[in-house]
Amino acid sequence: MTRNSTLLLFLLLLVFQTNVLAQQENIKKTTRPTVGLVLSGGGAKGFAYVGILKAIQQAGLHLDYIGGTSMGSIMGGLYAVGYSPETIENIIKSQNWDMLLHDKISRKYLAMEEKGFTENSITTLPLKKNKIGLNQSLYQGQQINLLLNNFFSPAFEIQDFSNLPTPFFCMGTNILNGKSVMLKTGYLPMAIRSSMSIPGYFSPTYYQGKYLVDGGVVDNYPALQMKKLGLDIIVGADVQDGLKNNIKELNSLPAIANQIISYSRQDANKEGYAVTNKYIHIHVPYDIMAFNDYDSIIAIGDRVAKKYYPQIKALADSLNAIEYIPVRKKDAHPLEFVDIAKVYYAGNKKVSRKFLENYFGQFNNKKVALNEIDKMIRMAYGTKYFSHVFYELKTDGDKFDLMINVKESSPGALGVALHYDSDYQGSILFNIVMRNWAGKNSKLFAQTTLGTNPRFKALYLLDKGPHLGLGAELDAFSFNFDSYYNNIQQTNYKFTNFATSLFLNANLKNLYNIRTGVELERFKFNETYVQDSLAVLSNKINTFGSVFFRFKADTYDKSYFPTKGFRLFFNFKYIFNLTPDEYVPFFDNTSVAYINYNINFKLTDKWVMNTGAFQGITLGKENPVSQYNYFLGGQNPKNYMDNFVAFTGLRFVEETGKNLSVARFGLRYNYAKNLYASLAFDGAMINNQLSNYFDKPDIITGYGLTLSYMSFIGPVEVSLMGSNKNQGAMVYFNLGYWF
Repeated sequence: MTRNSTLLLFLLLLVFQTNVLAQQENIKKTTRPTVGLVLSGGGAKGFAYVGILKAIQQAGLHLDYIGGTSMGSIMGGLYAVGYSPETIENIIKSQNWDMLLHDKISRKYLAMEEKGFTENSITTLPLKKNKIGLNQSLYQGQQINLLLNNFFSPAFEIQDFSNLPTPFFCMGTNILNGKSVMLKTGYLPMAIRSSMSIPGYFSPTYYQGKYLVDGGVVDNYPALQMKKLGLDIIVGADVQDGLKNNIKELNSLPAIANQIISYSRQDANKEGYAVTNKYIHIHVPYDIMAFNDYDSIIAIGDRVAKKYYPQIKALADSLNAIEYIPVRKKDAHPLEFVDIAKVYYAGNKKVSRKFLENYFGQFNNKKVALNEIDKMIRMAYGTKYFSHVFYELKTDGDKFDLMINVKESSPGALGVALHYDSDYQGSILFNIVMRNWAGKNSKLFAQTTLGTNPRFKALYLLDKGPHLGLGAELDAFSFNFDSYYNNIQQTNYKFTNFATSLFLNANLKNLYNIRTGVELERFKFNETYVQDSLAVLSNKINTFGSVFFRFKADTYDKSYFPTKGFRLFFNFKYIFNLTPDEYVPFFDNTSVAYINYNINFKLTDKWVMNTGAFQGITLGKENPVSQYNYFLGGQNPKNYMDNFVAFTGLRFVEETGKNLSVARFGLRYNYAKNLYASLAFDGAMINNQLSNYFDKPDIITGYGLTLSYMSFIGPVEVSLMGSNKNQGAMVYFNLGYWF
């Protein structure tokens, strides 16, 4: 080849290479840039992101990545999984945020013995190593965990969050070294749970070998993290308002906590703002815990979104002009069923695996509705053996393994309550609960009531759930009451009783309880002015035994001022005399049976109707033990003895008899928050002879009006009453929980 030919070939190759490089550069310039959306944390303020997501969806802006912290991780995660902004809005509006944020479960899931012993306390403190301690956090996040599992169930199978319909990450904070942690893999619901674990409010989350709290402690606006992933354009939505410089604005505990945490994230925020291409600040003049103000917060987000919509639309159009990518269809919804292969348990040390299998063993190798898993989780949590019961679903194929992760409660808890009423006078209650302290699956309850009418009560259970377990109970008390005849006070009694029992016990679905066993009782009456010959005998200690069968049901939605549900208590006893022979003619062996039933009907949001009935009969000879008569009167729904029946318009224990029928009807109006007005109408028929019960019954009618306020120490009530037995009006006063 000649020199000229070689030179010509070199020039041609140079021109070709230059053209190729130019074309590659042109292609590079016209490649569609990637877009990442960043959502800051901010508690309830984050509800405003609904409006921003609507604007992004309507503008046709395709997102290549979403990153968020705390509430931003929840909102962004839902959108990344495939929920539409409208569905997310409906999710927000359909939640009971008070129950979610305070780990409250519907009362129907609470174990029967817990309803009886632990609902009366003003405050409860854990007992650790026989000392009063403090909880690690206010709440464990039990209900939040179930919520996240439910709504992120479409992504159960996805372990790498970049494989979600929209790739996603969220931020947590390692509580042991204070460093931020990007969460991109693992179990999505638990990753988001870690990201929103507000320190002190929710417990730290153990995730992928780290103890994590809210990512907002260090990096509440993770735009820099998004940039490091290689995203070209960053759109950031931010509900933070920065540090407050006016003490008047720090007017709540959440506001002060947020101010303190904000100091540590200022540098990260500045770095995030510096790399943000389209910054959208949403000023939300609400507290970070104002979850019940969702309507107003969402409306604020909608207004801000309309303001920024032209800019979002312009960005979407410019990107689509380079390369059109349609916005992904948003039609995600929670799974209804999952196919379970096997159930595994972790965290249980004192509670036996067999006890857990009573709840979850039924799910092995079975297709299960997701809400059934939730139901069993709540029932297990309602036993109070656990401070949390979380679950995960893991799969390597077509079926899931159900992982039940529990954290056992503190060995004990101490509760305190105060009470005063016109009948029992003033008292203070100390309530101790010890779980798994005296054997696996055991519970020991002890209550001491100090005051005018003292009482000590203890209950020990070996709990086997729906299977028969063992129990023992001790009840010792003393109280005073007056005796009346024709509306005139005759004398005063002091009744002292000691009872202990041993029984078989079974709980069914935490709503029903069955007990059968034997009981030993020793009692005496002291009469101030002796008018009854039997009372003279009762001044000495008398001993009786009994065989009993009891059935309880309690489906009330609330222990106080319920709006729906019923309570039923049935008791049958055969009582035999164990006192010396000289007392036998006066206290015959006998049987008593009684049933007490009350039910509530919600008529409207404000009105509730409640009705009920009591029927008690005495079978056998004419002289049963005095304490097993039926005593009528007073306003206390909880009495020291179950055969003491409240009745509107009668004084405490004003009427007594061997057979009793009571019918109740009431209307309650909730006229303001925690304020109630109640009308009550009661009727009773009482007689000492069952054979001629309906021939000449003593018929009593009563009526009353009660004004109530539900305070933090319990109901505060004033009642004005009357009856056909008493002339004029009677006044009754109650303060605090009944016990």
